[in-house]
Amino acid sequence: MRRLLCLGAIAGAGLAAAGCSQITVTSDTLVNGTARIADATTNAVQQTSDATTNASRNAFAQNHDARRKFVHSQYAMLKSEAARGRGEDLDALAYMMREQDKQAFADTVQAHYQTLFSGKPSADAFLSRLYGVVGTPSDMSTVVQADTLAAS
Repeated sequence: MRRLLCLGAIAGAGLAAAGCSQITVTSDTLVNGTARIADATTNAVQQTSDATTNASRNAFAQNHDARRKFVHSQYAMLKSEAARGRGEDLDALAYMMREQDKQAFADTVQAHYQTLFSGKPSADAFLSRLYGVVGTPSDMSTVVQADTLAAS
């Protein structure tokens, strides 16, 4: 038991030094007055892992490639919802575009319906039109700057 406690303390110190979640010993992690370091360490690692995974998912969902795949698969629904000025797919696209006000985004897309949906544009062409109407998302600013510099 003493060896397990020492190992747990060493693992906890290593995680703390690595910048992971704080390990907190509470009444839930105490048994007969002895800290269950392994349980506390497992909980801290799980919380850190969850936070990292969520941040990665958000970053992936809000980039050009993810938007292109989404538009390609949901184009018909986006077109229908844009005509109405509301809908779940339009809200999802607003999120992917890093827009804070989903309704303002939907209103702008509806107001520019003809520009955005004329013909049957590819996903990339649609997104170029969308960027022209609502602005280029922050994740694309480095790409746009690089293209501008290359053209100069």
